[in-house]
Amino acid sequence: METLKLIFASLLSPLVISLMCQTLGWIIWLRRKSRFSIGLIFAGTFALVIGSLSGLTHEQRLSLEYTHPPLDIATDLRPDKPVLGVVLGTGFNSDPELPANCQVSSTFHARLLEGVRIYRSHPQTRLLVSIAGDADAAKKQQFIKQMMELLQLDPSRVAIFTDAKSTSDEAEEVSKLQKGEQVVVITSASHMVRAFRIFEDKHLSPIAAPAEFAFTHSGSPDEKIWPRWIPSTDGINGNQQWLYERVAMLWHAVSGE
Repeated sequence: METLKLIFASLLSPLVISLMCQTLGWIIWLRRKSRFSIGLIFAGTFALVIGSLSGLTHEQRLSLEYTHPPLDIATDLRPDKPVLGVVLGTGFNSDPELPANCQVSSTFHARLLEGVRIYRSHPQTRLLVSIAGDADAAKKQQFIKQMMELLQLDPSRVAIFTDAKSTSDEAEEVSKLQKGEQVVVITSASHMVRAFRIFEDKHLSPIAAPAEFAFTHSGSPDEKIWPRWIPSTDGINGNQQWLYERVAMLWHAVSGE
């Protein structure tokens, strides 16, 4: 199922859609020139141009990211109750030639640092870190040990789980391990809406701590709107991510996963 989801996510890219349409169009054109083949080539070009405009989904992505505002530790958490900070996982690629901090993505760094912020600000916090990827559990344990040394974290307040394949798996694992603490879900802002719903479905009463914001909420006084309407790779990536999250939320609503 996870492999299918990854394949489906790739197919949502405007670049992939464009290449599929244009390739099919040119194949048909070479075998038999027709209006249909010209239409496919035109449709592929149109999909690439439209899909590379970040302005197309800018407001929707901004709204999605700030559905749950950044965590205010002083007001959003009870000081007298322990906290379980759940850092959701991203891909981990074990490579002994690289330092631990270079074996994960910037997405993981952003999530983990938000967890560390909570850890240092709330004295009764323990972190539960999900480490995704195909590496074996021993390599993941070694990785988190190195990261704890780097960030000067108390090993008794940090735990990991290594076999979750999806956010639903992570929520299921947390439901087994949490001990009455305040459950704080830590993930990318663009992923938070879907993750929050999954944790709610497990009756965990989650508290959102979004990280890795792609946009500042108030914007910048120097920010210009016109670059959003120039085709770019950032536009392709942003539109693909937004579309994937929409489809994934629909999938969760239908299947519960």
